[in-house]
Amino acid sequence: MEKIEKTYNVKSGGNLTVLSQFGAIEIQTAEQDKVEVVITKASKSKLVKASQKALEDFELAFEHKGSDVHIQGTFKQGLEHWQKRLNRLKIHFLITVPRRYNVDLNTTNGGISVANLTGDARVSTSGGSLSLRSIIGEVWGHTSGGSIETVDVTGDVQVRTSGGSLRFGAIRGFISGRTSGGSIKVVDCSGGTDVRTSGGGIWLGDIGRNVTARTSGGSIQAAMRTQPQSECSLRTSGGAITCTLIPDVAVDLEAKTSGGRVSTDFAVESVVQGKAPKNRLEGRINGGGPLLKLRTSGGSISLQKATD
Repeated sequence: MEKIEKTYNVKSGGNLTVLSQFGAIEIQTAEQDKVEVVITKASKSKLVKASQKALEDFELAFEHKGSDVHIQGTFKQGLEHWQKRLNRLKIHFLITVPRRYNVDLNTTNGGISVANLTGDARVSTSGGSLSLRSIIGEVWGHTSGGSIETVDVTGDVQVRTSGGSLRFGAIRGFISGRTSGGSIKVVDCSGGTDVRTSGGGIWLGDIGRNVTARTSGGSIQAAMRTQPQSECSLRTSGGAITCTLIPDVAVDLEAKTSGGRVSTDFAVESVVQGKAPKNRLEGRINGGGPLLKLRTSGGSISLQKATD
């Protein structure tokens, strides 16, 4: 195993940039005015000699300018040259930054984690999961090959993945989440939610303000703890919808299903002439308000009152 260690004196509020063709990146913070870098390169295979050439070919470049640090990791012969040996390699970036700092992290093969940061976090990987926890600042994340977990963030969150699930908890900002291959779970969000998936169910608990949720491959369960401020929409092509609202919520309801029936615990002042069909319900709840639109092609719709 080879270990590379660097220390740079910086001031809070600076920027860390990591651009690497390989490796997992872990960011931690401390009450200090420096950036400490520990990079380990090792083989996961018993065929150490076969992997050693690839590890030796992985070149690191460091740049320190003012309060900013830039790290770049590249294979001199190119990533594709070592494609068959990548699963035998282990490269890990452990970087400690001041608590108030900004990070911009990009790796092609590896997961990324950031914790206890006061600053903006931009992270991207094509081959691993993302973990973003205890951040005061804006968060942007993208992965093509893993799940994303975002917990305890004060700021807006925008994340997307093509190959995994999304999990959000204790978000004090607006959530935008996209996945093509997994489920979505949101717990305790007070700043509005816009989540969409093509391949799983959506579970929204203890959310506030405004909600947009869409899935083509599962059911939707949503519990809204406050009065919506603008239009909310829950839509699925492959499951049921269960929506729980506060008893005194005031909304204009549009609920339609092609594969089940609509039921509600609320008194609805219907705007449909004549006898309303079992698969459709339109009208005002508690005098009306922002539009609440519920649509499914593959299940029933249930509108429930929240209990203490």
